[in-house]
Amino acid sequence: MSDKPTVSKDMPPTNSEKRATQIYRVAAELIQEKGYEATSMNDIAKKLKLTKAGLYYYIDGKNDLLYSIIKYGMQNLEDHVIGPCKLIADPGERLRQIIERHTTLLMDLGGAITILTDETQKLPPANRRKIVELKRDYLDFVRKTLKELKTKKKMRQLNTKIAAMNLFAVILGVARWYNPKKGWSSQRTSKEISKFVMGAILN
Repeated sequence: MSDKPTVSKDMPPTNSEKRATQIYRVAAELIQEKGYEATSMNDIAKKLKLTKAGLYYYIDGKNDLLYSIIKYGMQNLEDHVIGPCKLIADPGERLRQIIERHTTLLMDLGGAITILTDETQKLPPANRRKIVELKRDYLDFVRKTLKELKTKKKMRQLNTKIAAMNLFAVILGVARWYNPKKGWSSQRTSKEISKFVMGAILN
């Protein structure tokens, strides 16, 4: 999809990039609601008030759409969580920032996009491998941070691999229950999640 609009972090988004982002969010919500197999391109076009031809300007097909949504979520994760946190030397502060930034991003993007990152098995093999590699790199980064804390004796007697998986389970679980209408801001919620997870991991 090299000729399709992509979303760049370095320049203000163009109208095409804004439209592509809207398509990803709306499509993700529909897929979460109806299921991937039951959601048609017609459903998505109708929800967006686009013609089917208009939708195909941005998306080559349903598999391409799913990959684009997941890639969009992973790119935001790199730009707003992984990249900035790699610059933090102190492992404790780095862990806190990982948790708070990831949780805030999840709520700001919308839970549907986060939930769809688990649908990689529906992608063609080449695209699936790309996403799995990105996920593995992020997991390794979190494990490395936990190992640093353990070396400094700031971490409880926990298995770092299991602790990392539990950390992600808590963060990603927010996508399934967070409701901004209840009056909880993303900032307040992310700090509460951070306190909970840090309390479970650190001495």
